[in-house]
Amino acid sequence: MVGDLVTFEVLEDGTCCITEVLPRHSRLSRHSLAKRREQVLAANVDQVAAVFSLNRPEPDVRLLDRLLAVAELHELPAVIVMNKTDLVDGDSVPRDFMAYAEIGYPVLPTCARTGAGLTELRELLNGRITVFTGPSGVGKSSILNAMMPDLDLRVGEVAERTGKGKHTTSAGLLIPLPGGGYLVDTPGIQYFELTGVDPADLAHAFREFRPLVERCRFADCIHRAEPGCAVMEAVAGGEVAEHRHVSYLTLLEAAEDAREYGG
Repeated sequence: MVGDLVTFEVLEDGTCCITEVLPRHSRLSRHSLAKRREQVLAANVDQVAAVFSLNRPEPDVRLLDRLLAVAELHELPAVIVMNKTDLVDGDSVPRDFMAYAEIGYPVLPTCARTGAGLTELRELLNGRITVFTGPSGVGKSSILNAMMPDLDLRVGEVAERTGKGKHTTSAGLLIPLPGGGYLVDTPGIQYFELTGVDPADLAHAFREFRPLVERCRFADCIHRAEPGCAVMEAVAGGEVAEHRHVSYLTLLEAAEDAREYGG
């Protein structure tokens, strides 16, 4: 997998043969719907950069929540990149996305066309191995081309009818950064299912839930409909964003279904 460390030997004909894949210290993975197993997207990474656009295509908070939950479960720091600030009035970030800054995620508005925010993005990436991921059409390749023009990555257009992007990156690429570190550029994702998650552990993948869990009346509270649930009280009081709780409940149902059917 891209990011794996290996040992290899050079054969007599000049080709190489991998002899061992070394143990991974981290990974970013999702559940493969087709093969019903874990699909590793990148190995041995230090952080995740979740790239979304402010417009064309519209930002998808449900997909972002899934990405962040996976990063949390794998103990990977995450930064949220909001691209295409030139397509919105006043370079404003939607309220739903500013809620992530309030719970500690860096939220960085950028524009590949004007260069806005790219200096700050470089500072976040330098010296680290970062997975650069997000839906198709949000401008991941455009951002990389703007930061490193020699890459000349292929850039696709967003379809007028659907407002969605087309895949331009067909395989994971490990790109060295001028300031040190690497970027793992991944193909655009349209879905992101968690894999192998115990429903009882899912709340810990939502960082704003963690200090609340111990205040729930019942130790086995799953924060869905239980009386005395501190998480639900925080949602009702506006301390936790409602859309984050909705995302949690969707993932909880999926985790329970996977456990029931052995997925």
